Amino acid sequence: MENPIAFYQTCIKQILSEYESLNTQDTEIHLCFDDERMSYLVMRVGWFQEYKRIHRCVIHVEIVQGTVVIQANNTEDPIDTDLIEMGIPQEKICLGFIPADFRAYAEQHPRRRPELNASKTPVEGSTMASSPQRTTDAMIATMS
Repeated sequence: MENPIAFYQTCIKQILSEYESLNTQDTEIHLCFDDERMSYLVMRVGWFQEYKRIHRCVIHVEIVQGTVVIQANNTEDPIDTDLIEMGIPQEKICLGFIPADFRAYAEQHPRRRPELNASKTPVEGSTMASSPQRTTDAMIATMS
């Protein structure tokens, strides 16, 4: 890998771009990609029932000193696992939203994307997400 930073940027943008299609009647997804400052955000912006402002950071990822730092992940999607599957070494990913004392444990035990068994359906009212769409549905349900 000739330029790992460029590869990290490409992987991050590819994963975060999957959320762009999750606009709702009340909100839009805004992708904010800044290659110069190496900061990448997914924002949900809009109005709920025309009176409650929604301006929420869904995901925030930065590249700091050659390490991918996930500053916020307000989804149930394990984007760290997705980045590893794309080829970013696990030791080059930091879960910045977890206190430093607990990071070593969390990084040694990465989350797995939940698999839905075709014979089972999720429990009603569950916020379990296996896709960005389920995450969006869960987030909107908590706003109402």
